[in-house]
Amino acid sequence: MTFYLLCIFGGNFLICLFNGIFNILSFNNSFWQIPIYSAFYTVSIIILDAIFSTVVRWLLPEKWFKYPCKKFMAGKKELRFYDKLCIKKWKDKIAELGSFTGFHKDKVVDPKNNEYIERFILEANYGVACHIACVILGFLILLIPPFKCCFTVALPVALVNAFLNYLPIMALRYNLPRLYTLHKFNMRNSK
Repeated sequence: MTFYLLCIFGGNFLICLFNGIFNILSFNNSFWQIPIYSAFYTVSIIILDAIFSTVVRWLLPEKWFKYPCKKFMAGKKELRFYDKLCIKKWKDKIAELGSFTGFHKDKVVDPKNNEYIERFILEANYGVACHIACVILGFLILLIPPFKCCFTVALPVALVNAFLNYLPIMALRYNLPRLYTLHKFNMRNSK
């Protein structure tokens, strides 16, 4: 969570800095307006992300996400790419918000129970879909006034949001093949 807060506050600081240098000259904004716009768009995108995640998680049919749905997991090339990004070192530092659904995905608690593994896969699939929706639909903040800082404040906030939502997408997609392998291993052992 600390990493996310650093990215959010650091992103807002850089947005204010660049707008302070360039935007005052072009739009004649008072300096105090820039942090207000930046904070406004940041809060707006957090609210939008919460709405999009709620819609995906609670209004889309469960059958689209439950085991054996493999469309959300990474393929072999993608896994190699994630390994080159050293995902194993940083994936556990990503904020895990499983408390909103009553199921935490930060570690496998009951690895020998396939019912639990199937629930884990379901929640991970929902997580991927929620974060993809937030990456794409987060750019809707460009439609929120004031439009004079749409590209200088709202767009950078949307880009920071996209980055912060893409990290859990990578982690979840990286973990899903391992969950399927664990499920298969449990099936073999039960026979």
